[in-house]
Amino acid sequence: MLLLIFGGGVIAWVITGINDSPVSSADDLFRALVDPLRPVDLRALTPYEWMFAVALVTVAVLALCQRRVARGGALVLAFLLLALCLRQAVGALDDGYRAGFDAPTYGPWTLATYAVGLLIAVTVLILLLPAREAAREPAGQLPPHPGEHPGGPRPLGTLGVLGGGLLIALALADLAWTLDNQRLAAEYDLKSWGEYFRDLVDPSLFHSPTSLTSGIYFHEAALAISMLVVGVLACLGRPVARGAGLTLLAMAAYLEYRAVALSFRIGDWSAYLDSTRGTLMLLTMLLSVPALLIAILGLGFAGSARAPRRRPTPAWPHPGPPPFPR
Repeated sequence: MLLLIFGGGVIAWVITGINDSPVSSADDLFRALVDPLRPVDLRALTPYEWMFAVALVTVAVLALCQRRVARGGALVLAFLLLALCLRQAVGALDDGYRAGFDAPTYGPWTLATYAVGLLIAVTVLILLLPAREAAREPAGQLPPHPGEHPGGPRPLGTLGVLGGGLLIALALADLAWTLDNQRLAAEYDLKSWGEYFRDLVDPSLFHSPTSLTSGIYFHEAALAISMLVVGVLACLGRPVARGAGLTLLAMAAYLEYRAVALSFRIGDWSAYLDSTRGTLMLLTMLLSVPALLIAILGLGFAGSARAPRRRPTPAWPHPGPPPFPR
């Protein structure tokens, strides 16, 4: 329910941004959701906030339906929300950035949104981190032998390792391209390395609370690092990694769809083949699509195989051997 509240709040910000925009309409927003070339006012936020809002609402609904997979998704979203709100707290240490929260239009509501988000993130983590997905035995089933798994969460097995390994590979690829893009930005004096790393934890360098969105650099890094951590947990067989991994993979799949759609819309494939860097970008994009699908299937079915169970003990008295003939 808490995640649903914040997800609804983000959606409310998107709707408010569209209503207040002089250049974008609701039709522009709906088209921009699937068309990366469709321009939309930044007041309606960015694709990162859109997918985050959808993920919050989806995981919240699954949690209300008491799906086990929702716990991992809720935890990873709570950690992302906590990082987002703490970043705003760091920005508020700057006098100029803090003054933006007093702006008459969006300032107080922006401050309230991040304050509520921080409270929600901490509450969700406190509630879910100590929790365990309780084992459930089918009716009439005896407890398992030592080493057997009860009816609750099970190690993710080979499929979990497969999904986790692909998560790690996708995360490393994203991090590599993110750092390479920053290398180019530093070479052309667009943003230094110091400015880039500071912007990851301090939005006051390039943004204001009244800009609503804090840019894409934080979201890029946060998603890639989360995928890396969850991928390691999946390889270790942690059941919580299943829901967390599926949530992150769904978010990454949406971004990958936008990247592929953009390439097809532009249609200039020769630009990729003119340089080694372009060729590597094209290969990364082409390999990421099947990797995402396989990882989703792997984590989706991970831990579904039931461990063998012993048969019930025969009823007493035991029939025993037949009597000896006299």
